Amino acid sequence: MGLKALWDGLGQASADELSQPDLLRKVTEEFVRLARHDDKGVPLLPKEVEVHIRVGAGSVQVIERFVQDPSFDRELEARLLNELVRLQPESLPLRKYIIESADTTSVEVRELKPRQFRLRIEGGDREGAKFALPQGRRDFLLGRGEWHGDDPGSVNDIVLSETEKAVSRRAARLHRSSLGLELEALDQREALVVVRPNGERVRPVLSANGRVVIGTEDVIEFTDGKQPVLRVRLEEE
Repeated sequence: MGLKALWDGLGQASADELSQPDLLRKVTEEFVRLARHDDKGVPLLPKEVEVHIRVGAGSVQVIERFVQDPSFDRELEARLLNELVRLQPESLPLRKYIIESADTTSVEVRELKPRQFRLRIEGGDREGAKFALPQGRRDFLLGRGEWHGDDPGSVNDIVLSETEKAVSRRAARLHRSSLGLELEALDQREALVVVRPNGERVRPVLSANGRVVIGTEDVIEFTDGKQPVLRVRLEEE
């Protein structure tokens, strides 16, 4: 369903609810309210936030579907960069949207204490190795050995194994986005699997955008095409 149809549905659900422009405006205003400035006047936003949107019970599902559409975040980012003109795109905070049912419509953006994560390897010749994921980094390269593929100028941030041939040198990329930490399969292709707590097996390479969000209860499996050769877990420090 397109965005216009979603908002048509919202308008039908309740005439008192937020319109599309109003919601984006209110969320933008809440972000701008949180902005601080350094001694050079450069705007600073928190590293991580929760966006609480309260609407009538009949509109909760419609708003949830709307904020899950990638175009919502893209337009929000464009508005923030326009309002906070010296803000760099890489300084935009991680965002988690929480849609709640309430009698009164409101929008609130709450600053969160940044969470520190690390990856821990299970199995293979690097059993137990741990790799911190610094908050300031957006991308982390994963693979076998030091070099990320054949380019000597590109190195792996997370060396999964030194000798396991089933793990590609240019295996995967971990990307920090507004949704959290997203895993992308590179040369590992379908031999990279994310196992959810309920047993669901998700292959990033088969997803719509080539990435899947990972959480601390997920298990990342690097396989030889049939069975895992090592596993990686995301842990919160």
